Amino acid sequence: MEKNSSNKVVKAGIGYVLGNILLKGITFLSAPIFTRLLTTAEYGDYNTYLSFESIFYILIGLALHSSINNAKYKYEHRLEEYVSSIVLFLFFSTGVWFLGANLCFPLYREWWGFDRLTANILIIHCLGSSLLQVYNTYISLNYSYKSYVKISSFYAISNMVLSIVLLLTLFNGQRSLGRIVGTVLPMVLVGAYITVFFFRKAKPTVSGEYWKYGLKYSLPIVPHGISQVVLSAFDRIMIKDIVGSAEAGIYSFAYTIYSLFKVMTTALEKVWKPWVYEKMDSKDYESIRKQGTNYAFGMALITSLIMMVTPEMIKILGDKEYWGSTECVIPVLIGGYFAFLYTLPSVIEYFYGKTKCIATGTMLAAGLNIVLNYIFIPRCGYIAAAYTTLVTYFLYFIFHSFLAWRIHGSSLFRMTALLGVSVGVLVVGGCTILLETAWPVRWMLEAVIGIVGLLWAERKFGISQKIKAKLKKD
Repeated sequence: MEKNSSNKVVKAGIGYVLGNILLKGITFLSAPIFTRLLTTAEYGDYNTYLSFESIFYILIGLALHSSINNAKYKYEHRLEEYVSSIVLFLFFSTGVWFLGANLCFPLYREWWGFDRLTANILIIHCLGSSLLQVYNTYISLNYSYKSYVKISSFYAISNMVLSIVLLLTLFNGQRSLGRIVGTVLPMVLVGAYITVFFFRKAKPTVSGEYWKYGLKYSLPIVPHGISQVVLSAFDRIMIKDIVGSAEAGIYSFAYTIYSLFKVMTTALEKVWKPWVYEKMDSKDYESIRKQGTNYAFGMALITSLIMMVTPEMIKILGDKEYWGSTECVIPVLIGGYFAFLYTLPSVIEYFYGKTKCIATGTMLAAGLNIVLNYIFIPRCGYIAAAYTTLVTYFLYFIFHSFLAWRIHGSSLFRMTALLGVSVGVLVVGGCTILLETAWPVRWMLEAVIGIVGLLWAERKFGISQKIKAKLKKD
């Protein structure tokens, strides 16, 4: 039974990663197109809109998706009823925000920087994003990676195709708006499908019990979620405000490279979190400790492999006016690695339902990030935001590790090993910056890291034996 469960987790993990790589491949193929169809200012406006969306989707959705993992254990035989009820609540929340956003529009028009139409489009986008999060969390409980890949593939492909069509036709004179509309319309279709999916599983009801439980668990996560966005996206809003839209566009393009790493960590987290919940429930702490180290080392290898080829990737994906982003991609990637490390201790906090502690730690990190950005962006330019984010994410990981240790009573991770691996990532990042123009040396180091990675994976997981067994079976 244990072996079958392990195989299911590994299979789901591989499926999520391969599916996300496929989806990110679609995004990467479209990047050279959009960087040529949009000016740096238009690209900056679009990414600023996405930053606002990532904030307001949390306010509209109230992070209710985060309660589903725990609801699985509380409402084991009524989970579908619970999820259907919170989906209904999302529509009520959206209605309230629609009313408030339109009544109060004159008050925030200048700060917002976009028109009323875009504000209404944003609210619809946020509802779709909230529904998608609920769906992805629900299907991850059973490691249903195929369902995830199907719906995500539809969204990624339709987003790209529709945006290109709109930019070349109806929105040729308003290209940033065309890109926004091309992103939102497919999300509306996805949201409609998800709503029907859950309402068919269980009739939606206004349930005080379900709503109270969901809100009690998720409301403390709202400031946590907003603070996470501040850490990952608010720097683009600040760059646009302090320096300009063009610089915000160049900085945003740096995150195109980071997204290749982010998509893997996001995919694996869908498997890691349910797996840790199962191990915590059975008190199998040693498995968490062992696999946590393997997980961190594997992602360190992937981060290093991406960093070593970033100069070439930027030149392939972007026009010349975007090549300036090379200087900030490396610290963005290293900061992203520390952001990934945070997910290891945070799942322990989630398991114990200590969402207020999670929110406190993340809010402190977000506040620090804002202060550092306001100090250094005016003095050092937009590149400073990459380094302030790196420092903040490191402290963010350390703080949540401390919280998880206090909550559980002991550390469930080998901190010495995690910090040692982090130093290795920093060294590889420094080498990449120093050897930016010496591409033959970088590519040789890339090969060495790749070989080390393959040998490590073979020793830890016996991949070749599993492939041989699979071939014999087929």
